[in-house]
Amino acid sequence: MTQIAEVAIPVPLHNTFDYLCKEEVEIGARVKVPFGHKKVTGVVLSHKDKSKFDKLKEVEEVIDSEALLSKEILEFLLWSANYYHHPIGEVINNAIPKNLRNGKPANIKKPSEITNTSSSANFELTTEQTFAITEILKNLEKFSGFLLHGVTGSGKTEVYLSIAEKVIKNGGQVLILVPEIGLTPQMISRFEERILGRVVAVHSQLNDTQKQDAYLLAKTGEAKVILGTRSAIFTPMPQLGLVIVDEEHDGSFKQQSNFRYSARDLSFMRAKFANVPLILGTATPSLETLKNVLENKLSRLNLSTRPGKAILPEVNLIDMRAQPSEALSTPLIAKIKHYLELDKQVMLFINRRGYAPIYYCTDCEWQSECTNCDSKLVYHRSINRLKCHHCGIEKAPESFCPSCNSKNLKILGSGTERLEENLETYFPSAEVIRIDRDTTRKKKAFASHLKKINSGVPCIIVGTQMIAKGHDFSNLAFVGILDVDVGLMSTDFRATEHLAQLLIQVSGRCGRAHYKGEVNIQTRYPNHPLFNYVKDSQYTEYAKTLLTERKDTLLPPYAHQALICANAKDKNAAEKFLNEVAQLINNIDIKSVEIWGPVPGVIEKKSNYYYFNLYLQSADRSELRRLIQTFYQHVEKIKVISSVRWYVDIDPIE
Repeated sequence: MTQIAEVAIPVPLHNTFDYLCKEEVEIGARVKVPFGHKKVTGVVLSHKDKSKFDKLKEVEEVIDSEALLSKEILEFLLWSANYYHHPIGEVINNAIPKNLRNGKPANIKKPSEITNTSSSANFELTTEQTFAITEILKNLEKFSGFLLHGVTGSGKTEVYLSIAEKVIKNGGQVLILVPEIGLTPQMISRFEERILGRVVAVHSQLNDTQKQDAYLLAKTGEAKVILGTRSAIFTPMPQLGLVIVDEEHDGSFKQQSNFRYSARDLSFMRAKFANVPLILGTATPSLETLKNVLENKLSRLNLSTRPGKAILPEVNLIDMRAQPSEALSTPLIAKIKHYLELDKQVMLFINRRGYAPIYYCTDCEWQSECTNCDSKLVYHRSINRLKCHHCGIEKAPESFCPSCNSKNLKILGSGTERLEENLETYFPSAEVIRIDRDTTRKKKAFASHLKKINSGVPCIIVGTQMIAKGHDFSNLAFVGILDVDVGLMSTDFRATEHLAQLLIQVSGRCGRAHYKGEVNIQTRYPNHPLFNYVKDSQYTEYAKTLLTERKDTLLPPYAHQALICANAKDKNAAEKFLNEVAQLINNIDIKSVEIWGPVPGVIEKKSNYYYFNLYLQSADRSELRRLIQTFYQHVEKIKVISSVRWYVDIDPIE
């Protein structure tokens, strides 16, 4: 019997498509259908008795005999598409592995062996850990949101493990989200040591077969723990019993291209749809999460101390106004020497890779800039190239100034590469381990670095944000933090929140064993109030002052934002489009939404495209949502030339 199937297709259109189907096909199954001159893989969303179209094409192939996407996952994906105003076909496409998107059979190819054996914790829980575990276990059969607010090194992972053990014992599955791929192997090993059952990873560095196997092992219920980065939020789990978001404050949970979703925010709905508890864990909660606590949407569980004899490190400032203009101050060098002589590990954090950020002429002050972007080229000495960290172009350094022909060309500033070189000069017998995007490109390079550090051998670790959170280095006794002042000068209203989080997270890497750690922060603004809160480990108090400021100025989280971004190679075309969008929106009778712009992007030109932004803000989320829906209904009135690309970003963070 022929039926009409409503099919979602991965195209940038906000509608679905009807096809005739002569076979039985389940909702959530994949089908191969003709679309234009191509054949594409789509997913059946519903069956219909009638279609508003007269001539329907036929489904060419039913790929799945049973649904690939369950009713619960489909509902979650439809909610996500609706909230972020993104085409459902592209949302579904984003949620399933590449092999399955391309119509390959949903078979497990190479399942990894289960090598883990269950073992109990070999240490005593603190009173706070026990209380947190008890409170969450009381709510296993319903949706309840918890903020597990624990200082760095307070044992949040142990709380996750204890609750996960109980959930799995009851026949459930556990979904754990981490912000960085680098944290995945460490967390997986912790869970494999304790959990009896299969633990699988979901992240971008897996090959296509591994991604498909992980997805299907979760879908069948065979995998008991699914641990991954933001895309893991869409993994099907029929016995989902617990959702955990570790380091919930981290901006990496927000997807910044194509389907722009926040995995942290979606975790609320994923847990609600499954009617299970949600745990958001961090030492430095986001202001959005703290506001949810204040409004009783989340219950806060505190871990205020480190277990055993471990104590929080001492934090001190180095006033760079009294120091030579070098990356490493004299007091910092002395501290590094002191701790290396004690056979301890030292970490230096600088959030800039490369050798030097500026290559310039000392005579006329010309600077080497990217021809494709509004940015400086960064000098990488190891390959003697200038590189753009936005578009990726690179070139050999100029031998004379193109502006005045002078040969007096120099570099200015420091990145991880130059810092590594300086340290090798000061401490020739010490091993320096540099961890940044350049040194971890090769597969397993990051894991190799971490293995060496975890062995406890005395060394100097130099790195970017890749080493700033989550890692537990038992012999790390000293942390030096460089070049933080840029965060104090930023025009981004979130900059000081992010800087406070970063300083506390980096500081928290040390002093995790029996040795009290020490942290030194180099700054030219030692009197800035932020540093007093960081020194005294009073992040919550600082966050309260920021929340008061945001409330007074009606900025997120006390207002809701959406961003309409347009970009084009013709600067005028992008700006003209957004001016027309602003005019259209101004004609929509919703007065509670403010409109700002269009204004150039923070980096106006990237990869030869000019970026302009239009910001929408309202204290009423439903009104903002209604305006965007109305905008989409009338946007066809604007004649968009093909050279202009545009998108809508709900709850932007940049």
